[in-house]
Amino acid sequence: MHSEFEMKVLSLIGSLKNEIDLLKEEVANLKNRIQPVQPPGDVEPDKISINDVRDYIKRQLVKRNPQLQFTNGSRSLGKLTISDGANTIDRILIRTSKSFREKEGYASGWFTINRSLLDKYELYFFVVKDFHHELHVLVLNKIDIQDWIGHKAPDSNDNYHFYVNHIHGKYMDDREGLYDCSQFHNHWDVVERLLESKGRDSH
Repeated sequence: MHSEFEMKVLSLIGSLKNEIDLLKEEVANLKNRIQPVQPPGDVEPDKISINDVRDYIKRQLVKRNPQLQFTNGSRSLGKLTISDGANTIDRILIRTSKSFREKEGYASGWFTINRSLLDKYELYFFVVKDFHHELHVLVLNKIDIQDWIGHKAPDSNDNYHFYVNHIHGKYMDDREGLYDCSQFHNHWDVVERLLESKGRDSH
């Protein structure tokens, strides 16, 4: 087991590695702009399809409530809507990330949210695709996301950054210090409670 100091050092090293990987990815993207477009069949294995993510979320929710209904949402609100027949959640933000810290041996995703979006959405999904192509999903409501950003500061563009790492069975954000976000992992009950609260508010 690592001491708390060692964990902080490892997290700092991981954060620096994350920044380097992101810079490498930006350079690669710039190179791709001046190279011929790849044929449709040549898809990078670590890329995440929003359709795959939506389907995964739907499957997990239907396991808990087979009566739920879904649409793919709209560009203005979000890429998914969830309904129980009486109430609908339509302001859903889905953020996806490939995993960056393969050499360190654990899954690690990077997400950003602009401050202006915090009042727009009522449900948030952070999805990390690990090196085994498995999806790790954090599910949050508005109170959850507000608590999380209470430990953060926005950058010069008003973006909040989230570094979600799966270490020793926990999900930790090490962007600013250490924040344990494990309680949001597979927190599917948030969806059911939000639908129920909408039903109460409508009466």
